[in-house]
Amino acid sequence: MRIVAAVLALLIASGEAFAQQQLPTAQELLAAEAKATQGCEGTGDTAIIKEQCTLRDRLSGRLAQAGYCWGRKGQMDAKKEWHPCAPDSIYVNDIEAVRP
Repeated sequence: MRIVAAVLALLIASGEAFAQQQLPTAQELLAAEAKATQGCEGTGDTAIIKEQCTLRDRLSGRLAQAGYCWGRKGQMDAKKEWHPCAPDSIYVNDIEAVRP
């Protein structure tokens, strides 16, 4: 019986710890994406570059989920940056990419 009580107490404690975890802010995501982009565009170990590019892509998806867009319609690539999505923003529809 003591084991069951100990396991139950551990499950409750771990559930509370999980509930207290906070998601990163948009600013934290933006900073992490910028750092991963630098690593992705770097030179050196190709495995590390690939890892950084994968990380950048995941962070880009999280930014999109947070309501951020990359660039505005008609904007040159060199001028594009992350910003809160607006009517003139470029929206990327990931669902379209996987439809047959």
